[in-house]
Amino acid sequence: MPWSSRVPDAIDFIVDTFKVAPEFTDVTVWDGPEVSKATPQEMLTVAFTGDDNDSDVESTSTAEGLGGIPDRETFTIRCAAAVLKGSTDMRVARRRAYQLYSAAGAVLARDPKLGGLVLRARLGSHTFKQAQTDRGAQALIVFSIDCDSFTAR
Repeated sequence: MPWSSRVPDAIDFIVDTFKVAPEFTDVTVWDGPEVSKATPQEMLTVAFTGDDNDSDVESTSTAEGLGGIPDRETFTIRCAAAVLKGSTDMRVARRRAYQLYSAAGAVLARDPKLGGLVLRARLGSHTFKQAQTDRGAQALIVFSIDCDSFTAR
C-alpha cells in the first residue's frame, strides 16, 4: 500500500459520528462547506470554519524510526459550532454554543481513537466570537480537533 495521510479518513469518521450522535439530534452537521441557502439556528461544521484566511486542516509528518514503518502524523482539524437565536439574548446563544462545543468533546471522548484510525483525537484550542445580527444573537466557537496518528502505508 502506498503512503497516505490519515486526514481524509479522520474527517469522514468525525462527520459520520457527529451526524448520528444523540447530542446533535437537532443540530445541522456539515462536512466542510455546504452549498445551501439554509440558515440553521444551530450548526456544527467539520474541517471548515467559514474563515477564508484560515486553513481547515494543518498536518505534519515526521519519520518514525529506520525500519520503513509508517511516519508519525499529527494534524489539527478546524471546526466550528455556531448558534443563531431569533432573540437578542446573548447569554442563551453563548451558553448553547458552549454546550455544542462540550458535546463535541464528549463524542470524541467516547472513541478517542476514531475507530482505530488515530492514536488519539481530542479537543484542542478554541476561540469565541459573539455578535448581535439582524436575525438575533449569534455565538461562534471555532475549535480544533488535534489528532496524533501514523500514516497509512
